[in-house]
Amino acid sequence: MTTQTSGRPERRLVGVDDLRPDGTPVLTISVCARCAGRWFPPREVCSACAHDALDPVEAGPEGVAYASTVVRIGAPGFPTPYVLTYVDVDGVRLLAHTDTAHTDSTDPSDPAPLAPGTPVVLTAGPTGTVGGVELWSYRVRPVTTPEGDR
Repeated sequence: MTTQTSGRPERRLVGVDDLRPDGTPVLTISVCARCAGRWFPPREVCSACAHDALDPVEAGPEGVAYASTVVRIGAPGFPTPYVLTYVDVDGVRLLAHTDTAHTDSTDPSDPAPLAPGTPVVLTAGPTGTVGGVELWSYRVRPVTTPEGDR
């Protein structure tokens, strides 16, 4: 989906079905009616049993970091450094850009990856720019704990 102003694209959603009014992403998971296999991105045929009756299910807003890395050399249009994190959400593992503004890293030029097991919440935001169009996708950020709960 691309939003437009004055007839030219400004922002394109990538990997996201839509954005809720609060800005959180809507992600769809495919669930196999035969073997209960779960897939993201959604697909037409189950990769485990080849059944073609998959049900669309909306992913929840929270997950857990599985692994994370800092990308220091990226593709054109994707400013580096940035953090990518594999996240387990509702039975699927997805790769997401990580909102480093909410991590322990204090230096934006040297972001820190998330530790495995870190609870995260899905967000949406810019990931790069291609041809003058800002690309927006799902992102994750660590769930913050109130100071009194530490």
